[in-house]
Amino acid sequence: MVNGAVAPGNARVAAAGLRVLLALSPAKLVLLIIAIKAVAWTLAPALTHLAVPLDVAEGYGSGRAWVLATDKHPNLPGLILEALRLATGATRWPAYAISQLFVAGTFLAVFALGRDMLGPARAATGTLLLSGIAFYAWPTVEFNHNIAQILLWALVPLAAWRAVEQGKLHWWLLLGALAGVSLYAKLSSLLLLAAIAGWILWDSNARRTLATPGPWIAAGLFALLATPLAAWLVTHNGEPLAYMADRAAQQPSLAPFFGGLALNIGGLIALLGMIGLLRPMLKPSQADGGQPDRAVVFLSVTTLVPLLLAVVYALVARSGLKSAWSSSMFNYLGVLVVALAGRHFTREHLDKAAVAALGLAVLVPLGYAGVVLAGPTRNGIPMRVNWPQAEIAKRFVDLWGRETGLPLRVVGGGPWAADLIAMDAPGAPVVLSRSIRGASDETIAETGILLVWDARKEVPPMVQALAGDREIRSERFAQKRGRRADDIVVNYVVLPPAGAAKP
Repeated sequence: MVNGAVAPGNARVAAAGLRVLLALSPAKLVLLIIAIKAVAWTLAPALTHLAVPLDVAEGYGSGRAWVLATDKHPNLPGLILEALRLATGATRWPAYAISQLFVAGTFLAVFALGRDMLGPARAATGTLLLSGIAFYAWPTVEFNHNIAQILLWALVPLAAWRAVEQGKLHWWLLLGALAGVSLYAKLSSLLLLAAIAGWILWDSNARRTLATPGPWIAAGLFALLATPLAAWLVTHNGEPLAYMADRAAQQPSLAPFFGGLALNIGGLIALLGMIGLLRPMLKPSQADGGQPDRAVVFLSVTTLVPLLLAVVYALVARSGLKSAWSSSMFNYLGVLVVALAGRHFTREHLDKAAVAALGLAVLVPLGYAGVVLAGPTRNGIPMRVNWPQAEIAKRFVDLWGRETGLPLRVVGGGPWAADLIAMDAPGAPVVLSRSIRGASDETIAETGILLVWDARKEVPPMVQALAGDREIRSERFAQKRGRRADDIVVNYVVLPPAGAAKP
């Protein structure tokens, strides 16, 4: 009887809450669901991770070196993480929080541009449909260049559209600033900038703005901001470009790229079917006389042209592409498909999209947390986020102190193990790895260096160069999750300051 009475009561409360939710204006509905999503995806990793993800660890390492770029990418994410470390004194939850702020900002930018073009109800529906895209969920626990890029990839089209439509100088200035900063997130932002430049030349209204100062001021500001990065690339032989080409060449064909693409946006297509917009989107009515054609063209250009340019590059270079490289390209896909649905759209479509987005915002983070806590392994190797980061850092800091009598100032060797230790060690030691040159040879000679790496990996070239014939030792760490997880073994070499006795 009790259970039978409680269940209907809970159902009535849930139904009442749902009615209140769906009575909200489109803007408030989007804000609420974005906030729930951001909180859920911040808490899921913050409460379950024993170690930060790989890209977060590397980001803290490169940020601490205050470098403009590494051999992989420009360093905007690393600089943001280091600024957060200095501001908060913490190195874990701020990384998860800033990632979700970037995702939330992306959704808000998409809603803002969609509202300009289609009105609030359609814009809200297109924004919430992004909840079906896999990239905006599971991967967002890892603040990296892809996450840093999505916000800028959303803001640049918003600024470009408003600059053209409103003709206000402040929008042109914002466009130039955002375009310049976007390069520091990831160089592939050039694909989006090329697409928007092409649209400005093609669209008659946009083309007329070239007779005004706005576009030229924006271009000048962009050039000013891009110059330091361009100079760095020249002096460092274009290392990030070579890294990108090497990664692309490792893919045998474009098939994995398109497969990953399909998986990434498959959820959005499923949501379209669930809310009843898939067929209208595929077969828009001829009666849609009010269809905002220029808006559809702009959305299509910003969504599809960067993807097309990337594919053309791969075909010319005879290489593949990494599926994650397309992650920023679909910010406006939801708004585009709603625009294509034309007059078939109703408020009911928004309500259904909101219910689905709310469910995904709660259930998927819970599922992620469950997976992490279950501690799955591959061939006995645990998930990186289940490495005992705090224990690893403390043991090696204590070990260094016992053997040298000095504070730890430089950690090098393998990027993953070195970054974990540097993050948690007192005194904020710098990282020296293949990607990060956080200390000069003179500094290493003066302070010494702890060289560490995953024992399953080959001895890093840096260790071979610096350690010489010194003994390689190991520390073993028991796994706390996963029934078949092997112990984690970290190899290390202690190199005390020049002139100190060998350990």
